[in-house]
Amino acid sequence: MRMFILLLVIVNIALFAYFNMDKVLPKKALTYKELNPEKIKLLMDDDFSGLEKRKFADRPLNNCYKWGGFTESNLTAAQEVMARLGLEVDVVQGSGVKQESLFWVYYPPLATPEKAQLEADKIKRLGVDEVYVVQNSKWRNAISFGLFKEEELATNLLKNLRIKGVRHAVKSVRNQDDATSSLLVKSVGAESAVELYKVRPEFIGSEVTPVACQ
Repeated sequence: MRMFILLLVIVNIALFAYFNMDKVLPKKALTYKELNPEKIKLLMDDDFSGLEKRKFADRPLNNCYKWGGFTESNLTAAQEVMARLGLEVDVVQGSGVKQESLFWVYYPPLATPEKAQLEADKIKRLGVDEVYVVQNSKWRNAISFGLFKEEELATNLLKNLRIKGVRHAVKSVRNQDDATSSLLVKSVGAESAVELYKVRPEFIGSEVTPVACQ
């Protein structure tokens, strides 16, 4: 019995010592690597903006476009538009290859640009978004709704126009003439590029393509 009680006392002492070891033994001192205040640099807004600028610095900016093809009848009008936008252009003579036939949906030419614009505004109020007054010499003051490679698409557009109340729109085959010239447009900024694409539909059958500057 005495031996059993002695054993319990020893076990209790051992458990007490184990669970209170951190209070009996001193903690190991934590050490930190000394910092050098003179080497600390606070990053400012300019530091981050510089990173963004360097990220895009090596990307080439395309600022030349080829706009074509034009026949003799509409090349001058296209040059006048470029002059109005303040863009530098060179005339590039093409090979004279006949363009493929396309299907054009349009409103026949009106007497004056003012009447054409009034009619275009009226058509827009009917819910037609793609409306362009043509500036080509041969088709000047016509109203273009779209040019398609597939006749079915042109036919469907014409039906939709009739449903919306555009009564005098017609469909015909376009681009039988030889396209002999293009314009190389130089030093085109972002805003001018948008204007270039906007004016393209006014010249039926023409295309705008980004090209390498020469």
